[in-house]
Amino acid sequence: MIIVLIQFTASMMSVNETLLYKMDYVLPVYKYPYLIELLIHILGISSIVWIIYILNSFKQELKFSKQLNSSDEIIEALKGQKHDFNNHMNMVSVYIQMNQTDRAADYINEVCGKSNEVFSISKIENAEIAAIIYKKYAIAESKGITVDLDITSTLDGLSISPVDLSKILFNLIDNAIYELEHSCSCEKILSIEIYEFEGQHIISVGNSSPVLSPELCEKIWVKGFSTKRNSRGDHGYGLSIVKHAVEKNGGKIEVESYDSIGTIFTVFLPKNGR
Repeated sequence: MIIVLIQFTASMMSVNETLLYKMDYVLPVYKYPYLIELLIHILGISSIVWIIYILNSFKQELKFSKQLNSSDEIIEALKGQKHDFNNHMNMVSVYIQMNQTDRAADYINEVCGKSNEVFSISKIENAEIAAIIYKKYAIAESKGITVDLDITSTLDGLSISPVDLSKILFNLIDNAIYELEHSCSCEKILSIEIYEFEGQHIISVGNSSPVLSPELCEKIWVKGFSTKRNSRGDHGYGLSIVKHAVEKNGGKIEVESYDSIGTIFTVFLPKNGR
């Protein structure tokens, strides 16, 4: 494609009268008929448009490929949820067959409570952000991670762009899932809390393990630094990206890490007009 572009660009230049006039004293010039000049210009412009179209097609194909990989993760997560649902129904059936209706009722209430927690994601007005949280929720559950959701804000009135907010959520939740997936702890809990307080939207993402030392809490913001095992050159940029996106939009981010609690990242974002 590059060669074709160079060829047609050179052809267009060779029939450009202004350029030829300036080079007339240096290079011998062949005067093309007007129709030939016009045809070469049209072919040159067409080649540029064609190459732009091909590059856009490659970009779209790459985007669809990433979406397909993402869809595979969601499908696997939904299969896990279907399996869990069948297990819940089997438990209720067992309690009923044993005439333990009270235990069956308690179990149903517990499952319904968990369902209501998931449905709280629908409070978020931005559909893309809600979809990100639900997707990550499903993926975490499929990996055996318990997810605690507490969403009381619609996230309306935010001045931050959906792109920047997506970066923040993707990196924080992905990091938490990674740490929990590779943790040796028996209890693996991912917590996501979204609420409002004193004119700010507050987003909190936590993982029950591991616990970070005060020294690590300082280092994690450094670009290129990573706590991931066998990390390569493409790791260590997520949290620096998050910090930059938060501060660019007038917010701040804090990290806390304690025994028996785990590590919690809290993002404070101002509402419009604040």
